[in-house]
Amino acid sequence: MYDYIVIGGGIVGVSTALSLITKQPDKRILLVEKENSFGDHQTGHNSGVMHAGVYYQPGSLKAKFCKEGLKETINFCTTHQIPFNQCGKLIVATSDEELSGMHDLYQRCKENEIEAEILDQQQLLKTEPNVQGVGAILVKSSGIVSYRIVAEKMAEQYEAMGGEYLLDTEIINLKEDLDEIKVISKNETFISKYLVCCAGLMADRMANL
Repeated sequence: MYDYIVIGGGIVGVSTALSLITKQPDKRILLVEKENSFGDHQTGHNSGVMHAGVYYQPGSLKAKFCKEGLKETINFCTTHQIPFNQCGKLIVATSDEELSGMHDLYQRCKENEIEAEILDQQQLLKTEPNVQGVGAILVKSSGIVSYRIVAEKMAEQYEAMGGEYLLDTEIINLKEDLDEIKVISKNETFISKYLVCCAGLMADRMANL
């Protein structure tokens, strides 16, 4: 019997499992992933951008959590010596018609307390000669990282704290009772008090089992 089972070995699932074991070290937790490694799908195939939260409504939870997430990502990478590059991001206006929208977006950066700078065409070309545009916003806090490596390190930390995981374990059925849930794979049935589904694009299929 497990206290928690987490389905999904992408960065959301792995970080959820790590958070659970960190906050509740006395609980028995199992992380299951259908592939043979962590971060094989969206986590390992996205652009790897560490977002600053430029586009979100000021004062919204999305804006708040994006800024907090950026800080936590940098702290985690620094602590565990994971390479990352806080290289900044250019948001480019490609025509005069887009300049007003660019200035509106810059105002949103200011409202979200994000460090940003307006570049004219000459400053843009000096910063990035291979971009064609009439101006840009330089968002200084954005960066890039391999989220697959981050997920792998989180899984390592999770296991070191006593967490259990199984790879090559595809869940094919779920059965809920009053005080437990049966998580059924092709080869084995696991029983848990709680189930946390972090199955990414497959989450809706898990919900319909």
